[in-house]
Amino acid sequence: MVLKPVKLSEELLFKGLRFQVVRRSYAKSEGEVFRRDVVLFPEAVVVLPFIDGERIILIKQFRPSIEDYIVEVPAGVIDSGETPEEAARRELEEEIGYIPGELTLLGEYYPTPGYSTEKMYFYLARNLRYVGAKPEKYEIIEPFTVTLKEAYSMVEENVLKDMKTVLALLLYSFKHSIER
Repeated sequence: MVLKPVKLSEELLFKGLRFQVVRRSYAKSEGEVFRRDVVLFPEAVVVLPFIDGERIILIKQFRPSIEDYIVEVPAGVIDSGETPEEAARRELEEEIGYIPGELTLLGEYYPTPGYSTEKMYFYLARNLRYVGAKPEKYEIIEPFTVTLKEAYSMVEENVLKDMKTVLALLLYSFKHSIER
């Protein structure tokens, strides 16, 4: 069995608005030392909101990292002291103006474990009640409704380029096919 390396040190390289970058030094069991730069990023939630049995809400959101709009499901960082479920409820209200009557955890995944600590909790939201959107001041979001069939076509045609959105749809499809 391969032994887990021992962390020797961690040095802060950069502190940003939402994340930090650190350089970690590790020792392998045979004594060899190696270093890796790691992005320390908070945990996040991803929510697939159903209006009814066949229609979901997606958002078109401006993302400065790609300097363009991208289509995705509502998602966001979990605030300090918040549970993943509380964050999912808050993000739905902020981004699309709905409060879910039912939230079901689809799974927990690391989107980029090669360099980031981020962990995402994927939820299915049903029995939505509209209360009005409350986007944060830096968010530019346009919600819209599509059928599941349309969303799957967007995946197949490579229109949906946001990986967390594709995974949310595929998780739902996978779990839904097992239930039948």
